[in-house]
Amino acid sequence: GDAPPIYTIDLSLPPAERYVELAQAFKADIQGLTGLFDDVVGSLYPDISITTIRRLAKVFLRRLHSKEQTEEIRGISRVTGVEMYLLVCFNTLLDMLMGCSSGGIRSECSDGEVRMLHFRTLDWGMDSLRKIVVQLEFVDRPHGRVLARSITYVGFVGVLTGVRPALGAQEGLSLSLNFRPRHNDSDSRLANLRYYGNHVLVLLGLRPSISSRLRGFILPPAMRRSLESSGHKDEALPDLAKLTKDLPSATTTAAYIIASNGAVTTVFEKDRATALIRSSSSFVIATNHDLMFEPSPESQPPISSPHTQETAVLTDLQDLLDESIDRKQCMEARWKKAVRRFGKKHPGTTDEDVFVGIEDVVRWVRRWPVTNECTHFACVMDPVEGEILWVRRWMEP
Repeated sequence: GDAPPIYTIDLSLPPAERYVELAQAFKADIQGLTGLFDDVVGSLYPDISITTIRRLAKVFLRRLHSKEQTEEIRGISRVTGVEMYLLVCFNTLLDMLMGCSSGGIRSECSDGEVRMLHFRTLDWGMDSLRKIVVQLEFVDRPHGRVLARSITYVGFVGVLTGVRPALGAQEGLSLSLNFRPRHNDSDSRLANLRYYGNHVLVLLGLRPSISSRLRGFILPPAMRRSLESSGHKDEALPDLAKLTKDLPSATTTAAYIIASNGAVTTVFEKDRATALIRSSSSFVIATNHDLMFEPSPESQPPISSPHTQETAVLTDLQDLLDESIDRKQCMEARWKKAVRRFGKKHPGTTDEDVFVGIEDVVRWVRRWPVTNECTHFACVMDPVEGEILWVRRWMEP
């Protein structure tokens, strides 16, 4: 693999102009979204005419919930010729289709400080998207300071993987979003109606997507105003505590959100309007399955979905669960080995004292099956410095 190209997004520009340079550079590649739309819709709804769906999409899918983000994709549409309905779909459906591994590991950084680093891989079967993986650096003015960084796809304006630095007394934050293949109470008609009704409202631009909500934490309006020379420098930025307070009850699609401030990393097993939360100051990981599906150490029972669906769908879900559990257990085994090794070198220490080197984190993330034939990119972020310490993208499976 190689490092993705880095582009600067100047937030002082009008929204429609921010992504012009990026869109021009990838114009030919992003025009492939039309074929991607047909592939995804065809796999989800094989019995419905693509032409009919495309016609309906052109009528109803005109905007995102955020006016600012709508203008951003409108600017991309003007430059590339890609129709708005395709960019709306791309920005609202992408988070429902990916496999991922994300988490936090206590590590010794180059400055000698020990803190949690945030690792992340993103897996997807759509190989055409590999060539539009980029790193974005958001600035508040031309040649200004970097407010935040993200690894994303050209044409996508939400945040799937992002980090912003600590500012003065205010802590930094890193975020990543993992696909969750099920939602709670999926046997309930009312729960299904509410859940899929939310999908429709997001597609119609009547409710923000989860990646749009996460952007509000990585690139909050307050941050753009909090220049050292301004009177807004004491304005509070949304931190991990605020995310923990606000996110569970926010209406979203099901997902796993992983967030870190460098001291603690928290995993949210997010449902439509609730979340199960677990945190660690040493090691935590989430892939693409709920904790309830993990086998007990004693009996190792087969994993099965508690809701009834067609056999083919169940088989696909079973394969996804098995593969997700495998990735998680491999990473956990590497951490447990490091804990034992640390304990031998430093008798009398606890698990909370354990740390590894950055090179260990990178090596673990790069090893199969955490990185695999479906991995588009992998990275390690520092939520204190707001830096992406290491990133690789793979152009071929």
